[in-house]
Amino acid sequence: MEAEFKDIDLFKKIMDAVGALMSDVSLDFDENGFSIKAMDPANIAMVLFEGKKNIFSSFVVDKSTKLSVSLDDLNSILRMIKKEDKIRLSDSKNKLSIDIKGKNKMHFSIPLIDENYTAQKVPQLKFTADFSALGSMVKDAIKAASLVDDSVYFTVDGQRLIIGSRNEEKEFSEEVSMNENKELFDIKSEGTTRAKYSIEYLIKILGIVDPDKPVKMSFSNNYPMKLDYEINPDANMSFILANRIE
Repeated sequence: MEAEFKDIDLFKKIMDAVGALMSDVSLDFDENGFSIKAMDPANIAMVLFEGKKNIFSSFVVDKSTKLSVSLDDLNSILRMIKKEDKIRLSDSKNKLSIDIKGKNKMHFSIPLIDENYTAQKVPQLKFTADFSALGSMVKDAIKAASLVDDSVYFTVDGQRLIIGSRNEEKEFSEEVSMNENKELFDIKSEGTTRAKYSIEYLIKILGIVDPDKPVKMSFSNNYPMKLDYEINPDANMSFILANRIE
């Protein structure tokens, strides 16, 4: 297996997003591109990534290959790489080889984690509500909710979205209407739907989201949430987040 990324910033953003939730990851390469399916150690959040081979300037994969590595090792190397650098990944003798070409050439190799490491199965979820909104709107609402509590609730009722938080002393809520706010692009629900989630996890998950791009969030009453984000036409990222009990 040998693959060189067209855009090093894309790879760095993906690994930063995954690294915010977990300490190791399995990169799965096949003839179509590469993907990630991983659950955080607390079993609260799952990250899913799919990238087509178009995100690579060169891509040679003869067979499906799973490369499980420490994100501490990988991200420490990626932080050294400049935007204009080129990076090539390859597997060799139970190690991941990382070749960087910039003003100078650098080579790293890091050990692969036990080959028995396997990603979690993706749960089959059915949602009764979803909405698509500008990334900045969602991020700002979560930031405001964090001033009150460590969890945030989402309510969809008809064409209204309500994001809020409360504790024994303080309360925050923001109501957004599909008919009045151009930052809310789509919304639907089977009746009134409400669920509560960890703000700490949402902040980590939303870290990769471009404020000027839409993000889709799907959930049901007191049920896990799925967040879908298109990084570009060839790369999509999703997260599944367990709900907090109300």
